[in-house]
Amino acid sequence: MKTENILSIEESSGNRINLVRDRLFWQAWNRSAFLFATHIKSYQVHKRFVQKVNQEVAWLGFPSSALPAIQKTAEEKGFSFEQKSNEHIIIGNVAQTIGYEEWWAGIVKKKPKPSQPDFHQPKNVQDGILPAYKTAYDLSLHIHRATLKMPREFRYELGARVRNHSMDILENLHLMANNVQGKPELTESAAIIHKLRVDIRVLKDLHQIGIEQWGFLNQQIESLLNLLRAEFCNANSRIAGATLKQSSGTLPPAAMQESKQKRFGVFSRETTS
Repeated sequence: MKTENILSIEESSGNRINLVRDRLFWQAWNRSAFLFATHIKSYQVHKRFVQKVNQEVAWLGFPSSALPAIQKTAEEKGFSFEQKSNEHIIIGNVAQTIGYEEWWAGIVKKKPKPSQPDFHQPKNVQDGILPAYKTAYDLSLHIHRATLKMPREFRYELGARVRNHSMDILENLHLMANNVQGKPELTESAAIIHKLRVDIRVLKDLHQIGIEQWGFLNQQIESLLNLLRAEFCNANSRIAGATLKQSSGTLPPAAMQESKQKRFGVFSRETTS
């Protein structure tokens, strides 16, 4: 039964208990929940704000298997018990009962559980480096899985080298994300990524990873390089802006171009045959 229909029934319920079915459970809402807890049986009451009806609601519930016992208790107390439909039961002749407002105010809404932190996500992460860090983490997982069942001569030699490269990249970005070390970690990570790409190609040519797996890993590597390129440009823009504020001097255009080429060279795209 829809929330709005339940609340419509409750508005005209008076001193009766409305039970509504929710799959394998029966529920009593708002005033019906108060009367049920007072006269029939006390179950845990829940309370929350429902956006669809723009109001707070409270309800309690019990399994369908408990319904015969509920009916017996109601009839022993002189209440009527009428099943209006498969989804609606009315317990009537309930005595006038005061204290609903105090009961309502005493229901404590459940606090939402704090989101569980991602165990591999560093604390105090810089927004710019986070996408690269996540991509590097996923890449490291895929590489460890890809090399897990290789023959010993590959698993403990070239496989170990590939795994170490992936961990070095991840650790560098983790340090940078937490401001432990500076932007030189970007260029160092990019250099290791290119080494990793060569090793992955060798593993593919030695038939230790399939062509589809090789293509997938290369896509991840390229995505990681693109993210690092973007962060490298952003970092240098911030550094340039800070430098201009501190100094009125500027480099000659030719010198600026040469400096930029030296810094950005490690991020250039590598063509693989």
